[in-house]
Amino acid sequence: MTILFRYVVREILTTFFIVLVAVLSIYVAIDFIEKIDNFMEAGVPATRCVVYLLYKLPFIFVQIAPVGFFLSILVALGLMNKNNEIIALKSCGIGKARLLKPTMALGVLFCAGLFVVAEILVPIFMVNANQIWLQEVRKANIYASKTNDIWMRAARQIIHIKQYAPEEKRVTGITIHTFDDNFRLIERVDAGSGVFKNGRWQLHDAIKQVFETDGGVHQIKLSDTMTADIDLNPEDLAQAAKQSDEMGLAELGRYIQKVEREGYGATRYRVDYQSKIAAPFVCIFLSVLGTGIALRGKMREGMPVSITYGLGIAFLYWIFNSFCLSLGYAEMMPPVVAAWVANLVFFSVAGFLLLNTH
Repeated sequence: MTILFRYVVREILTTFFIVLVAVLSIYVAIDFIEKIDNFMEAGVPATRCVVYLLYKLPFIFVQIAPVGFFLSILVALGLMNKNNEIIALKSCGIGKARLLKPTMALGVLFCAGLFVVAEILVPIFMVNANQIWLQEVRKANIYASKTNDIWMRAARQIIHIKQYAPEEKRVTGITIHTFDDNFRLIERVDAGSGVFKNGRWQLHDAIKQVFETDGGVHQIKLSDTMTADIDLNPEDLAQAAKQSDEMGLAELGRYIQKVEREGYGATRYRVDYQSKIAAPFVCIFLSVLGTGIALRGKMREGMPVSITYGLGIAFLYWIFNSFCLSLGYAEMMPPVVAAWVANLVFFSVAGFLLLNTH
């Protein structure tokens, strides 16, 4: 490494550490204030709330690290530009390519780091966080198996759910076992799907079986629509059901195969699978974008303006990427294209800005 390379890397990493600590502190403080009432009402010590938030840190880190890295480049190189260090380097024949090299190297490093954290740490830590929230705070006997099936034990009932879509409050493949006081099965309901409406669960394509005390089937009833008498909170279901962001690529891939084997659509999960691969690469495009903005000649006259300009472009990227993912979810765009098109478009924009710096 050259002296310049080490200097730029040190400045960016120092700024990144400051930004990361500041943002994480604000995020954790707000989340603590929001959640502490729930912990206190449930009689759970405040220390468990701190543990709960610590378990969520890897997930939060994955979400905010790219923006923190981007701000670090803008601030570090912007200060160099403001202090005329960039002019001094140019007068020595050092061009923007030499300054791009350390930022690109950090972009690749951050890309690999985010991938490792999202693939290894996030799934493990989020399982522990969800268990604290559901079992200690919500007092709900609800569990997610390794195959992402959901099991819940209620008063005289055991409920099994194959899949839950939080956005639609819809369950797929639900089975409700009801027992008497002697824990004998007296009723079983199987339904293809169910939706939470007006505070009740409406089951579709349901089969209800009522059993006699000797174990024989007393009655079988088929219903297109049935109202289920179950105490099943959609918020608890959403907490128990693993989201794509909380699963590693291998686990998400197995879940996609399981869903498709059972005859259900997995387009949303296929889009999320490709998005999990594409998301870390945003650090590489942000390294080019940040370098291009920070080296602009106007940076010395107004660094806050340039930072705002850069954040505006990052916000546009988020909007455009979300729009493309929505098209993928709606099957209007292939999953691979939906996940990668925003990266490719904005990487081209970043390259254009860099080429047009003086």
